[in-house]
Amino acid sequence: MRAVGGAHVRLGAASGRTVVRELKQSGGYRLAMPSTFADHIEVSQINTGGGVAGGDRVETSVAIEQGADAVFSTQGAERIYRSSSAASEIGVRLTLAAGGRLDWLPQQTILYAGARLRRRIEVDAAADSRLLMVEMLTFGRPASEECGEPARVDDQWRIRRGGRLVLTEALRLTGEMKSVLARPAVGGAARASAIVVHLAPDAPDRIDEARSALENVPCEAGVSAWNGLMVGRFLAQRPADVIVGVSQLARALGRRDMPRVWSI
Repeated sequence: MRAVGGAHVRLGAASGRTVVRELKQSGGYRLAMPSTFADHIEVSQINTGGGVAGGDRVETSVAIEQGADAVFSTQGAERIYRSSSAASEIGVRLTLAAGGRLDWLPQQTILYAGARLRRRIEVDAAADSRLLMVEMLTFGRPASEECGEPARVDDQWRIRRGGRLVLTEALRLTGEMKSVLARPAVGGAARASAIVVHLAPDAPDRIDEARSALENVPCEAGVSAWNGLMVGRFLAQRPADVIVGVSQLARALGRRDMPRVWSI
């Protein structure tokens, strides 16, 4: 194991504003609060090491107390570097209490040639909380041909609402990424993908609004809704096209501008 680090923040509500109750940072990861608004707080995670290498372990957790409202992003893309042995491990845990809201909007995760990534995402949300969640994966740097080299991805999600499991995701890709992603049932030659999850009591009622937001986006995109949640999926050859599609849907669902650190 090369390095262990990450960040934890607990946010609460006081006098009509969202405040920091607890903050822990380690291993080169820092949380900045670039903006505080009347109704929410912005949190930006910074990796001072510039990326994640094989054997590194990163843990990020965000806890939203009752009535708190936050937007969480990252200062830049997270880069997963080549590894000849151990995988890079990333763990994310999000907890939302009753009446809490979190817009989880990190920038893309870029898998470099020979990268090995093992990621686990756990969400535990109260039944009346609101979560808008974005995750984007880019296979190789956009200006390179490195997605032609072997890589490995093991991505597992578990989302619970009101104590009940409502969504699971499992992505496992191994081998020469260009060939794997070229398969029609996998990526159809895409080099970038994304998922947007909207967890809220009224999420299914907003399906038409979401589909309208996706009209004319420059990538393959689709959205569906059931049991109090909505899921959008995106694929494109160019990561920038996925970013455009994701940002349009996130703006529509969140009814907020994207964080300032996003370059759109």
